[in-house]
Amino acid sequence: MKISVDGGALNQKNNQRFGTAVFSENLIKSLQVYDNQNIYHIYTFQNLKPKIFWMKGRVSIEELRENKDIFLAVNQALPIYTSGKIISFCHGLSYHFYPQYYSKKDRARLNKQLNEMLKRSDKIIVSSQKIKSELMTINKSVIKKIIVLPFGIPFDMENKKIEIQKEKYFIFVANNQKIKNVDFVINCFNRSKLFDKNHKLFLIGDWKERENIDQGIISLGNVSRKKLRKLYQRATALLTSSFYESFNFPVLEASSLGCPVIGLKSAVIPELKPYVNLSTNLKGFIENMRKINIKPNTNSIRKLHAKFNWEKYVNNLVKLY
Repeated sequence: MKISVDGGALNQKNNQRFGTAVFSENLIKSLQVYDNQNIYHIYTFQNLKPKIFWMKGRVSIEELRENKDIFLAVNQALPIYTSGKIISFCHGLSYHFYPQYYSKKDRARLNKQLNEMLKRSDKIIVSSQKIKSELMTINKSVIKKIIVLPFGIPFDMENKKIEIQKEKYFIFVANNQKIKNVDFVINCFNRSKLFDKNHKLFLIGDWKERENIDQGIISLGNVSRKKLRKLYQRATALLTSSFYESFNFPVLEASSLGCPVIGLKSAVIPELKPYVNLSTNLKGFIENMRKINIKPNTNSIRKLHAKFNWEKYVNNLVKLY
């Protein structure tokens, strides 16, 4: 079969590879590794130009030129025309349930994409039972379309051994968006210094305005994935505090590399909660920073690899073709 794939998220610059970019990279690699029965046509901004009106215009033209059997809407956006079945990937509904963290323009664009996806898709892939339940509250009629496929551990973060050498720093990994709730983490970190003044907090992403070197808060910017891997391995813990998450790749990445995770309940999907030191408020979060009870070990990492597995993901996806 001939399969079209929206690869628009592959062209990230300055190491800004979070969320959909990480997913797109790993999905396309896993399709190449685990499916040799089908032919994939990857649409990117580099091989399809111009960039203006790219999805609705340029991709639609390409679909008209050559018939395909399947269109994988990896980033939930759809062209005007597709020649084959549409399988869409829904990466969360934060803009729908937390509109206060998005501009009016972005809310309108994303909700329009959502409505079109629900209407035109033959199947809708979500990464968690949480997202399936949320879609059901929006439109109950799509229940038969929704398939839950948890992401695999990113290929560049796979590991079989735990780094024994730990250093005195916490890390926060996210895009600079209000919904990530970075101020909560900074507040917890500042208060935690009452019991340990030697720790630092490294902010990964474009958080320069939150840097306070005197208080031990340092923005490292958008580091390379290779450096991020090392930061995970030696960190005291990953801190996560989002008001909403549809999956949260950093939790899976950190856990698979032997890095403990401390998170607000709102930032962790149910499938990952067994691996996280969870809290519902500031006091509990700080207590988890002081005493980390849940730490990755060989057994838990093995379970992660078994459950969050790209080969399993591809095998289940191909069945939908």
